[in-house]
Amino acid sequence: MEDFADFDFFFKEYYVSLYSYAHSLINNWEVSRDIASDAFEYIWKNFDRIEKATAKSYLFIYVRNRAIDYLRHQDIHYAYAEFSQKLYENYTEVEFKEQDERMMKIQKVLDGMTPHTRHILEECYLHEKKYKEVAAELNISISAVRKHIVKALKAIREEFAK
Repeated sequence: MEDFADFDFFFKEYYVSLYSYAHSLINNWEVSRDIASDAFEYIWKNFDRIEKATAKSYLFIYVRNRAIDYLRHQDIHYAYAEFSQKLYENYTEVEFKEQDERMMKIQKVLDGMTPHTRHILEECYLHEKKYKEVAAELNISISAVRKHIVKALKAIREEFAK
């Protein structure tokens, strides 16, 4: 594309079509609007690399791909919700209470840790980072990270042994 007038033309000419196309794929007006807007943002950012003759194709392919990504994400979300429902539908009230008690014990131990040890434990277990990554971020040795993890897990085990 050569100038802003080209972009303006494509926007006025194809926005409604892209918006409708996205809606036909995902059946959600709000998300369709976002996808159509994102397509034009993509064109704007790549303005100098996109030829006028192929811009329309770029727009429709971009919208189709973003709609597919959205649908994939929705499938994952629904699958997780279904899995969670199946997982918890067989829990009894006693099991929920036991789970809450376990979580309270873990929280008690976490509250008693030094902020540094707690941070290292969270990075390794909640954020699933490797010891090497955490060591690099905190500018400490891998063995220091390992010592903090051992100390934290020992405190958790001791709380559960009571």
